[in-house]
Amino acid sequence: MLINVPHIAGATGSVHLKLKEMKRKILLITATVLMLPAWLAGQNMDDALRYSRLFYQGTARFNGMSGAFTALGGDVSAIAINPAAAGVFRSMELTITPAVFFRDMNTDWNGYGSDDSYSGLTLGHAGLVSSFRTGSGKGLTNLNFAYTFNRTNNYYRNTVIDGISNNGSMADFWALQGTGCRTGELGGTAFMAWDTYLIDTLPNYLDEYASIFSYYGEIYPVYGQKVKRIIDNSGFSNEHNFAIGASLGGKVYLGAGFGITNISYTGHYSHLESDDAQKVFDFVNFTYTDHFKASGSGWNFKLGAIVRPVESLRLGVSFTTPAIYTINEDFYNSLSVKLDNDTPSDPSDDANPVSGNENMTYSYRLTTPYHLNAGIAYQIGNFGLISADYEYIDYATARLSNGADGYNFDPENEDMAAEMGAAGNLRLGAEARFGPLYLRGGYSYHSPAFIKGTLNEEASSNGYSAGLGYRQDNFYIDVAMVWLNSYEAYMMYPDDSRAVREYTSDPVNLNIKDKYLSVTVGLKF
Repeated sequence: MLINVPHIAGATGSVHLKLKEMKRKILLITATVLMLPAWLAGQNMDDALRYSRLFYQGTARFNGMSGAFTALGGDVSAIAINPAAAGVFRSMELTITPAVFFRDMNTDWNGYGSDDSYSGLTLGHAGLVSSFRTGSGKGLTNLNFAYTFNRTNNYYRNTVIDGISNNGSMADFWALQGTGCRTGELGGTAFMAWDTYLIDTLPNYLDEYASIFSYYGEIYPVYGQKVKRIIDNSGFSNEHNFAIGASLGGKVYLGAGFGITNISYTGHYSHLESDDAQKVFDFVNFTYTDHFKASGSGWNFKLGAIVRPVESLRLGVSFTTPAIYTINEDFYNSLSVKLDNDTPSDPSDDANPVSGNENMTYSYRLTTPYHLNAGIAYQIGNFGLISADYEYIDYATARLSNGADGYNFDPENEDMAAEMGAAGNLRLGAEARFGPLYLRGGYSYHSPAFIKGTLNEEASSNGYSAGLGYRQDNFYIDVAMVWLNSYEAYMMYPDDSRAVREYTSDPVNLNIKDKYLSVTVGLKF
């Protein structure tokens, strides 16, 4: 950690002075305060939502029908959403599904836009089902065991937000963070901003702050600075699922599963603000860098049932318990500022102050919401079938807990309960058969995870899918393409969005277009 100089708050346009005799005291105070999660840890509803939302990538057949398999069964990847699907199988089956993932991103902020793209090869699914017949024509006719691997999310997000800010700065957010604390009590980014002269106490106040844009030399805030943020995120989440399924007379199928989940996420951004028009006294630019890497694992249980009241109709329901994750984070951040207050008479005056911390670690627990699925499927003779799923998820029930230093995350959990809500997701699928050839299509809709009146009340996604398959008795190959369009609003200045909105310009409109090409090879024994 690099510690520079404390301030002397005074008249408008005052010069910041170095008080070398105070550096040791400030260092000791800061080292203590920086350990508080309220300042350093970034755990909030954004993290909870990121790890709670699931977009199952399964076989190409599963993908081509948009995952509408709660009632259908008969597909290895369907076991991930309803373990009763394992009971439908009457032979051993092995599948593997490599895939290519494409992501295009478009941003719009204050009339300024940018476009970026990403592509990569991934393993979307692999699975094995073993089937054992009991020899009985009634009661328990089959007892099956299954293992499935499914990619459940991709966290890749690479984009640039570039424009002019007309009514806010990230420095204003740091000033807000510091409110209520005297300078010796500041921690985290608020301390870094004060340490590098971006914020200071207001005249005649010891615990209220304003930024260099809204305080120094001006009665009213001075904005119009150039802002550039580079976002480079990566990572994924996977699920390993172990299931047992039973067939009761070929009319009722029951199943139970145990899921082991893991996440790997790297979040990085750099934020630059520059006063090219020289509107702000004694300021040129600042660059803030934030980087963290999260890894974790968790577990869940699944129960499901499929009922076939008549030959052509299947009804299904499944329940997935909340996943309980233990997440570990490694992170660092830094803030560098360029000032133009050097003078020949005082060459020791530091015009490029730097503050930050490195190699910090933190761990906590996340409990995700439960998932409830219900589905219906109808077979149209030998020609094909249609299916529909509805999924219920109450994101307000997500909880952060067990901070490494005993922190209980009560404020963050209260925010999630107040701003997040229940979401209903819809999946529709259809399949037509022409001899050994199969044509498939589907539609999906994921409703917003936030309630009305919040920033992301309209952050939803909808997708379309199409697929083609060729099947023989012991072999099949399927191909599918999924198009998923998502929208969300992104705040340039993080954390407490309700308090920050009045200090920032308009949110960034973020449009994401995903394309997912998958190929499945399957063998039956």
